[in-house]
Amino acid sequence: MSEPTTYVGGTLVEHLQWVEEEIDKAIAVSGVKDGWFKSFTDEEVEWTDDPRSRRKIFGSLLPRACGNGGVLVQNLVVRNLPEWAEIAERMRAAWEAEGWGVTDVSSVDLPSNPYFRADRDDGAVLALNASEKGMILSVESPCSSDPTMSVTVSDRGERDAYLQEMLERPYPQDDE
Repeated sequence: MSEPTTYVGGTLVEHLQWVEEEIDKAIAVSGVKDGWFKSFTDEEVEWTDDPRSRRKIFGSLLPRACGNGGVLVQNLVVRNLPEWAEIAERMRAAWEAEGWGVTDVSSVDLPSNPYFRADRDDGAVLALNASEKGMILSVESPCSSDPTMSVTVSDRGERDAYLQEMLERPYPQDDE
C-alpha cells in the first residue's frame, strides 16, 4: 500500500456519516432502492432505511490503515439487475457531474463488465463493478489523521454513540 499524499481531518463519526451519505446518493442514482446488501461471514444484511439494518452494517466498520492515518471502506452488493449496464452509465455520469475524476479499472476490452472508479483530490474513492450477475459499490473515505480514525484506538465511545443514535432515527414504516 502506498503512502497517501493527502490527509484530511474529520473524526470517525464524520467519516461514517460521509460514507453513509455517499451510499445513499449512489443508490438513489442507481434507481434500485431494494436489494443492496452487505455480506458478512454468516449472513447478508440488506441496506434499507431501517436504522437497525444500517446499525448492523456500520457496527463492524472500523478504520483501515492508510499511512499514518485511517480510512473507512464500505462495500455493498446487489444481484440480478437486467438494466445493470444502464445503471453503470448513470453512476459514471453522476460522479463525473459531481466533479469526481472517473477512470476505468478494467480493460476497455471488457465493455460487458464496466468497472470504474471515481477519485477526488482529497483521496476519497467511489467504485462500481457491474455485470449481468450484479453490481458491487465501494465507498472509501479520504485518509484522516484524526486520532479517532487511528486503527489502534481502543476507545470507540464516540462511534458507539453514533451507532446508538442511528437506532433512534425515525423510520416510517408502511402500515400493513
